[in-house]
Amino acid sequence: MNLLFSCIGKRGYIAELFRAHLAPGDRIIGTSNTEWTSGFHACDAAFLMPPISDPGYTDAVLDLCQRERIDGLLSFFDTDVHRLSKVVDALKALGVKPFIPSAEAADICFDKVRTHDFLVANGIPTARTFTSLASVHEALSNGEVSFPLYVKPRSGFGSRNTFKAENAHQMEVFFGLEPDMIVQGTLGGTAYDFDILNDLDGRVISVVPWRKSLSRMGETEQAITVEHPGLLALGERLAGLLGHAGPLDADLFVDGDVASVLEVNLRFGGGYPVSHFAGADFPGKIVRMIHGEAVEPSMGDYQRDVVMMKELHVMGGPQDRFFREQLKVQGI
Repeated sequence: MNLLFSCIGKRGYIAELFRAHLAPGDRIIGTSNTEWTSGFHACDAAFLMPPISDPGYTDAVLDLCQRERIDGLLSFFDTDVHRLSKVVDALKALGVKPFIPSAEAADICFDKVRTHDFLVANGIPTARTFTSLASVHEALSNGEVSFPLYVKPRSGFGSRNTFKAENAHQMEVFFGLEPDMIVQGTLGGTAYDFDILNDLDGRVISVVPWRKSLSRMGETEQAITVEHPGLLALGERLAGLLGHAGPLDADLFVDGDVASVLEVNLRFGGGYPVSHFAGADFPGKIVRMIHGEAVEPSMGDYQRDVVMMKELHVMGGPQDRFFREQLKVQGI
């Protein structure tokens, strides 16, 4: 089996979780647009690709899949997921099982305005979202929203260029930092998340809700799994509506009996290890699906009160094979 992890970035730990389910001779192949990608350290082979914005990017991915006889593909970066969603059929024609959403589902989740409209249309609470300063000022005047408000890119990822505006002046400055900025209202309550896995036909296999204890720059650093039937039901409904293939990670806020969805990412999220420690084992299920096995739903089948924390991990040194090879590539 050959697995392609597109845009692996710093997610080498996800590769290690998959490796436990691989047979001798199976390979994990990572891609990036720079040699200095720490996730390559966990891969059996690594390939440099054009920038995702390059017109030839998807052709390069398809060529790599054909040359390396890729059996299954996942992406770890939102922009990449969105781009690859346009060539799902072409990937399947090469014999690849892509855990990549349809173009429609990817568009909904990549565009925060479309995410808002999709959630509202399906009766799922979310943050008020504005595409113009005039509409925000009107809502402020009517008492519909109040500061602080959040200003962010319409198609951003993580917390890139996300700013908390405490007043109108700050909001206007942040809004002008780049094109297509939006403004969102503040959601009250406690930050939660859930990890979800759908099969290749878009059927929901697993939902694991957890509470965020600490998050920095959009990356979950501490989390604990929880007992929350409402979030289980919400996660199953949301994933069923999207009908995507593969993993899903969503940012939520729970205030009393109301659970609001802020953002949805159709990939492994940074907090997935807590779900894995609790027994979710999405990598094992994905490997089974690539082998053609049917994986039955296991909603609620996870351990509660499981804690996950992250720490800095340092790699390198004079004996490190990975970095020696990178230096050779650059002629250093």
